[in-house]
Amino acid sequence: MQVITDLWMALSAIHQEVLGLAFTLIGALVLFVFRPKVRLVFGRANNSLNSITVPDQHEDGEHRTTEIYVEKFFLQNTGRVAATNVEFVLSEFPADVRIWQPRDSEIKLVEKSNCFIRLPQVAPRELVIIDCVYLNQRAASVVSVKCAETLGKEVAFFTVRRFPPTVYAAMWILLVFGVAFIFQLLFKLI
Repeated sequence: MQVITDLWMALSAIHQEVLGLAFTLIGALVLFVFRPKVRLVFGRANNSLNSITVPDQHEDGEHRTTEIYVEKFFLQNTGRVAATNVEFVLSEFPADVRIWQPRDSEIKLVEKSNCFIRLPQVAPRELVIIDCVYLNQRAASVVSVKCAETLGKEVAFFTVRRFPPTVYAAMWILLVFGVAFIFQLLFKLI
């Protein structure tokens, strides 16, 4: 601590400039940390496996079982800037792919039977749902999610009920009061 005090005394002629530089650097750091950026998150939440028995057309009385596996992949831009040229790649090409909400998209088969889905743009806070249907085939896994600005991060998606903003505001107020109460107790103990 003595070294810092001695250094501050040595710089006494330029205190104002040092403080100005410090505020400038702190301001730049705050702007850098809280800058608007793209954040892509993805995951899967809903799936269903169904088996149906279909009569075989060639032989009488014979039935064939068809497995239908449906899976939903969720892709969301949680950032504050639109993501451009978003690429979503699955390890297997499904029998059918649907993107909700309908939009311009490119879906094609690429090397190693991967399914390549390109979305021109995903707006901030927008949730894109990709429904995949597999017939007698194994389900796909996500190979990569990326856009021009960032790489996607896998998170656990939960389909939950959304509450009105007043409920969330009340929860935040109670949380802040609870933390303040804990600090009040700690200060009384110290």
